[in-house]
Amino acid sequence: MSVRRSVLALVLFVPLALLGGFILLVQSPWGAQWLGARVGSQIHREVQIEGIRVKFEWPPALTFQRLRIGNPPWAKTPSLLDARGLYARVSPAPLFEKRIVIPYLAARSANAGLELDGARATWRFDEEQREPSRIELAVVYLDQGHVSYLNEKEDTAINAEATGSFGKGGELKVNATGKFRGEPAKGSALFPSLMASFAKPIRFEGKANVGQTNAAAEGDIGPDFKTLDFHLRLAGPTLKDLHQVLGLVLPETPPYRVAGHLRYASGQWIFDPFEGTVGGSDLRGSVVYHKENNRPLFQANLRSKLLDFGDLGPLIGAPPKTGPGRIVSPKQQVEAAQLAVSTQVLPHKPFDTQRWGEMDADVRLEANTVLRPKQLPIDALSTHLILKDSVLRLEPLNFGVAGGRVTSNVALDGQRQPMTGQIDVEVQGLQLGHLFPTVKSMQPSLGNLYGRGKFSGKGNSVGDLLGTSNGQATLAVDSGQVSELLIELLEIDVAKAAMLLGTRKQTELNCAVGSFTVKDGVATPESFVVDTTDTFVKVEGMVDLQHERLDLTTRARSKRPSALVLHAPIVMEGPLKRPSIHPKAGVLVAQAGAAAALAAINPALAITPFLDPGGAQSADCKALLAEAKAKGAVQRPR
Repeated sequence: MSVRRSVLALVLFVPLALLGGFILLVQSPWGAQWLGARVGSQIHREVQIEGIRVKFEWPPALTFQRLRIGNPPWAKTPSLLDARGLYARVSPAPLFEKRIVIPYLAARSANAGLELDGARATWRFDEEQREPSRIELAVVYLDQGHVSYLNEKEDTAINAEATGSFGKGGELKVNATGKFRGEPAKGSALFPSLMASFAKPIRFEGKANVGQTNAAAEGDIGPDFKTLDFHLRLAGPTLKDLHQVLGLVLPETPPYRVAGHLRYASGQWIFDPFEGTVGGSDLRGSVVYHKENNRPLFQANLRSKLLDFGDLGPLIGAPPKTGPGRIVSPKQQVEAAQLAVSTQVLPHKPFDTQRWGEMDADVRLEANTVLRPKQLPIDALSTHLILKDSVLRLEPLNFGVAGGRVTSNVALDGQRQPMTGQIDVEVQGLQLGHLFPTVKSMQPSLGNLYGRGKFSGKGNSVGDLLGTSNGQATLAVDSGQVSELLIELLEIDVAKAAMLLGTRKQTELNCAVGSFTVKDGVATPESFVVDTTDTFVKVEGMVDLQHERLDLTTRARSKRPSALVLHAPIVMEGPLKRPSIHPKAGVLVAQAGAAAALAAINPALAITPFLDPGGAQSADCKALLAEAKAKGAVQRPR
């Protein structure tokens, strides 16, 4: 019996003695140094442990005066973690399963240095290690924490202060400042009931400012940090700024504000549904951003109930429309003021084609109603934008115009420097009565305008593309009615025009055909004829898109006798922005001189130079329309 008791005592004593010896060992300075070296050899980092003490309570507890884990040699910050005043309770039973379960962990202070350098990260000890962590944390309390995040390649440096506690009923608060991708950044976050074991989704609430972009989000982050599910709100002066924040290549826009459901999983960011405003236009739809491939793909399906046409200006390099009630950024206000005092009409702000190669895009936009100036008869808009390998295509770009449609296919090749551009446009069913909304005499007009044009140019802005363009366009109206007043004014029939004022009398339109050739940015009418029952009108001259000047002359000839006719062509000349429209002075002087000379002989003869016997020949509309058809101006069934 005594032998059995001795054996049993020995069996119990030896483990207790070993445990006691281990406790005494780790509590000694030498033991703490030995334990740090053992841990360091496992993670290939310098590990420093000071002042270990064992608390004989349940569960047993350990305290550390200091625990420091070093960063790799390439890092700028010396420590991945430097914590002081650590207190940890350890559950004994899981130790037999080679698991470390810590029901409670507290730190008086802790500093962390997180750095990223390409594929290298200070928090990655072994890139090949794929086994799950054997350390489980339940509740963590942090009295004072500081985290530094550095990514020099992205010009990012963030300093964050954290206070609070993890676990059920806990709340961790984080406030951060610094720069993100070169832009000043500031943000705050709240993690309510954050479980340190990360076994469940992490609840998150936060807001941040990066440059002039404001963001706010609340939702869940997956326990593996590979998924998220947020309600996101974004606002800023232009969507283009999201390149700095998210790496998206988006165009210049007026100030925007959007909100929606954001999800991330398997390399895909999904913003669906979302809604908001861009300038004075409403916008809604869905966005999917694929990042799993070498070249990211941005897909969007966008809809607008009311699109403000003035908000489209920045898309082609022009500032948005300004004025009372308009939503524009301070930068865009300055650009609009500069454009207002300049002599230019065409936008010369270059496209940022260097960024086009950073991602591909597939975007559809449909606007049911277009809010536009009174003189611009655009009713609706839809387009399908494709960006692939730095080539941007709009296939098609459709406008509802004056009861008809204008359909274009546009291609801009950003691989070339300077950029090259091509446009193929078809016009169908534009109603003459709706084409000039502010000209009252045109409202009763009848007839449909149709045609086709093809142009190409080179340059990094819309102005440069048009200023170097080459191509041809043909427009035609094969029948209808137009204002007789307008026709009489073209030939300056003073007597008849005075009689027609206040009336809506129409004259039959036999045909109107305009064929233009564009060479090196100069558009010249090959033939531009308007033929009515009473009048034959021909337009000659040129429009210089490179220098933004025009010099057009309208010559009208009556087919019937008229009195008090000023036989002077109408001239439109000068800069595109402020052209001058007037009768040709030399002809008027000659006509007035002839009247004065005849008056000297007999006053009754003074009216003779102002008489028009008529007799102008009608245009060969059949031949003109056939020629227009051969050049692509084909009227299609509606």
